[in-house]
Amino acid sequence: MAPGKDAANSGVEKAEKEEAGPRAILRVPEVLMAISDKRGGSTLAELSQRLKLPKTSLHRLLHTLEHGGFLIRQAGLYTPGPESFRLARLIAQAAPSQDFPACARPVLEWLAHETGETVTLNALTERGTESIYIDVIESEAPLRFTVRVGNRRPLFSVASGKAMLAFLPADAQARYLEQTEFLEFTAETTHKDAMPAVLRAAREQAVVFDRNGIVDGASGIASPVFGRDGALFCAISVAGPTDRVEAHRPRLERLVLDAGERISRILGFSDEYPPPAEP
Repeated sequence: MAPGKDAANSGVEKAEKEEAGPRAILRVPEVLMAISDKRGGSTLAELSQRLKLPKTSLHRLLHTLEHGGFLIRQAGLYTPGPESFRLARLIAQAAPSQDFPACARPVLEWLAHETGETVTLNALTERGTESIYIDVIESEAPLRFTVRVGNRRPLFSVASGKAMLAFLPADAQARYLEQTEFLEFTAETTHKDAMPAVLRAAREQAVVFDRNGIVDGASGIASPVFGRDGALFCAISVAGPTDRVEAHRPRLERLVLDAGERISRILGFSDEYPPPAEP
């Protein structure tokens, strides 16, 4: 046998041994997600290419899942089976949104550790005109932003409010802009005529920087959080002294955006994050 062929066979054998070990357990959800993601079904060749798995080991795994009722194979195409749908229903029933905001707490703690700033979780009030603080982790820095759970702020005056308003339906945005009195809390509070551009940018970037919007010397950065149904759920924000936030703004924006996606995934949001801006 030629040396090149020996090397190729050795590589295949090594890959198959790896797939037969502990990694095979993680391959099960990967395979199920890949098959569920393509309407109409997938062939063995397509799955092998997409998952970068040897056809032989993948075929064994597919056969096992088919035997267990998690997959159906018809005309060479694999589609989700009845047990996959049963599993999906059970997972949906255990959706962590029922434990909100406790389920988001680990992400808040991670963000607080990474940024060193005060981290808040915010939701819309019932009337949809204010941002209410529903969880807070206060910075340990001597000079820090301080707020209490239950405090409320007008949407136009804080980063979290703008992040949520940007992802509300267009009619809700228009109604808010028409009915809201834009008070001038500081010299840099966003004016009504500037809001459309601010909301467009927030929608495109899914991260908002608000400078001295409601208190001179305090600024925030926020990103939206989405629920399993794809609708806006809440917002996550970091806030601190303006000079400090501005000095680290690019890094803080990346971290807050990451946190927004993490909480969205915890809540069951499975689409692209952030959602594409409307044309």
